[in-house]
Amino acid sequence: MTRVKISENNFFTLLSRASIALTILLSLIASSFTSPRFSAGILAGGLLSVVNFYWLRNILQRALLLQAEVAPRFAILRYVVRLALLAVAVLLLVIYAKVHIFGLLIGLSVLVVNIIALSIYLSLKGG
Repeated sequence: MTRVKISENNFFTLLSRASIALTILLSLIASSFTSPRFSAGILAGGLLSVVNFYWLRNILQRALLLQAEVAPRFAILRYVVRLALLAVAVLLLVIYAKVHIFGLLIGLSVLVVNIIALSIYLSLKGG
């Protein structure tokens, strides 16, 4: 087994992969013990949170390459559009796809759980 050194270069990739893995793991565990609606909610929420994370990173990278006068307006507009589309996706999942709301909330929290776990790990390792 190869040890991976966590650095600034691979932090985003590690966080994304860990979030996807945790989403799949939670969804598989939930499918064994709960209803399909609940496990579908976890899966949908986890995937939404990872996609939202990628999208936010893309927006911020592009905003940092712009001139200082244009960057705030660019970032704020993209931020509002991203949140509105995320809200519409959650609404469609709850109303039309009938996913379980608590499962969706657990899935949406996967990224936060991974950020906390990775932060604790890095603080204990002195990284």
